[in-house]
Amino acid sequence: MDEKVLLDWKEVHADIYSKFKQDWEAQLQKPCHETILELGDNEDADSLQQAMASLASVTSQGNFDIEQLYAKAVEQKDEAAYCLCCYLVFDDGAEQLAKAFKEKAKESGTKTITDALSDYIRFRKQNQQQETAEVTTNELNILTLRRWHYDHPEEYAEFLSLFQKAYEGDMTFIQNNFFFLIESLNFTGVKGMMAVAASLFPGNNHYVQRLTSSEGNPLKGRFAELLESTINNEAIRERMLRKNPYLFSLYYWLVFDDGFLHAADLISHTFLQDNAPAWQKMVGSQAVEALISTSVDKAHYTKAQWQEVSRKIKKGEARQVVKAALLDVQGRRGRKATYVILEEMLPKEHVAVLTAEIHKVLSEWKQYDDTDSVLAYIFAALVEGGIADGEYNYRTFHAAMREKFPDYNISKGFDWAEAVYNAIMPNNDDSNLNVSENHIVRGRRYARDIRLRLQLAINPKIS
Repeated sequence: MDEKVLLDWKEVHADIYSKFKQDWEAQLQKPCHETILELGDNEDADSLQQAMASLASVTSQGNFDIEQLYAKAVEQKDEAAYCLCCYLVFDDGAEQLAKAFKEKAKESGTKTITDALSDYIRFRKQNQQQETAEVTTNELNILTLRRWHYDHPEEYAEFLSLFQKAYEGDMTFIQNNFFFLIESLNFTGVKGMMAVAASLFPGNNHYVQRLTSSEGNPLKGRFAELLESTINNEAIRERMLRKNPYLFSLYYWLVFDDGFLHAADLISHTFLQDNAPAWQKMVGSQAVEALISTSVDKAHYTKAQWQEVSRKIKKGEARQVVKAALLDVQGRRGRKATYVILEEMLPKEHVAVLTAEIHKVLSEWKQYDDTDSVLAYIFAALVEGGIADGEYNYRTFHAAMREKFPDYNISKGFDWAEAVYNAIMPNNDDSNLNVSENHIVRGRRYARDIRLRLQLAINPKIS
């Protein structure tokens, strides 16, 4: 390292270095949590972050490699690295840093922050180990969640158990979901994430901006990203394609198991208690408001469901938050879609036999006819034979067959096959005049033959 060259740089850039030193030493005097918050709010956060990154990159076992830092400054013309070099060489920076780190280590908040970072690193490693090594080619849709839940009941049970423990004071569930929000949502880096956090607390520019913003609650748009129908968030999409077990459990819980309602209830028991501090109530209120808005807008929850939650909460901050949030939510109308996989449409005791036989029927048909008419015959056979476990419409069955048998090029469109099904079912007022009488007769014969095959598969002794 050429100290003369470094000193020349310091003299030429005296204004830059003076401001850097002032900001740097001011940060060293502040508690850890204030430093983190201000990095999200301060106009000079970028230069401080770069300096911190440079310091971390040349630190090993508590020692600073100034030669390496100087090389980086010269080769990359890194202004932050130059400033840090000058601070360490000419202003006893190493001694000042050591003293500051020693003082910060005594702060109660420091341990909380370092513990949280350790928990996050451990959480990330555990989840990555559980993900599949190769990305699947399965289409990402809502039936993907049904399939995963059906095939992994143990993992989902573990997820629910973790949720229940939160009521007993175990914060792992809340912590894990916070980590997923950090990784999955588009916070435009650490600084953007900290800016969102800062906007929830008075005393900084982001909070003032939120008060004057038309959006109001910064969490609303972030939560909505989680449930975009196309799952176009790359961080979420990659983890789902790699079959991340916790993320699949979380999405299934939100979509199919009233997860938004349960999450709001948990928040009311943890963040919105009468004796909770004001900042905690504020964060809890913002979270509940975002949950209600997102669930109705993106996950087809209804206002009636949330009103029932409000009635169960007899008093306190949580009930007021729910009632106030519902005033800003537009209710949804129209038919709510039903999503089930094929196995869930069949009697549990006969699932394996029936799916195997349906596969044979489909395979045989597709060898000679590429149309989807056979799906109408199979569904008619299930309904007329009393084999289906529950009442479903043809559209639900068609989607379930596409999910179960992706290699048979079953069309996304179901209008024609649905028309054939309605036409061949007796006493059906939804029949389509475009289906010829000959087709109806032939279709009923196919459906009868398939019904007999399925019944024989269940009970080979049937006469």
